[in-house]
Amino acid sequence: MMSTQSVADSNFISKAVAEIQARAGTFSQPLATERSVITLQVLYVTGTASAWRLIEIVRSGSGSRRQMLCFTSMEDVTRAVEERCAWQRADEQFVATHMATPGGFPGVTADWVPSKDFDLMFGPSREAIRRQMCLTSPDHTVPLV
Repeated sequence: MMSTQSVADSNFISKAVAEIQARAGTFSQPLATERSVITLQVLYVTGTASAWRLIEIVRSGSGSRRQMLCFTSMEDVTRAVEERCAWQRADEQFVATHMATPGGFPGVTADWVPSKDFDLMFGPSREAIRRQMCLTSPDHTVPLV
């Protein structure tokens, strides 16, 4: 039988996960292939160290990266979600700026990079933006296949 405290803890965790997940769901819409999209899922795994989990799937034209980030506190996972949402907004702005076609000329970007090579040319810059904005470190990371 669950104690009153266990029920209260369960309700708190359930509400917290739902609230954080609502924030995380903000940027899970599909975008054109040259644009990355991030899908975030928040979990709480009872009885484990680093019980707060953030499943992160980042898709782009060059493939996808899936990983589980494990956090000790609700505050850390919330901050990680907020950072990733801010990064997605910054990445969308980067793509909009660099994918604009000069004079409507199809197949090239404003930087005169062929559209098909966008990820190849700009991937390192986009990853640098991510590293600058996503500063909350998980206790550990598990790559997912």
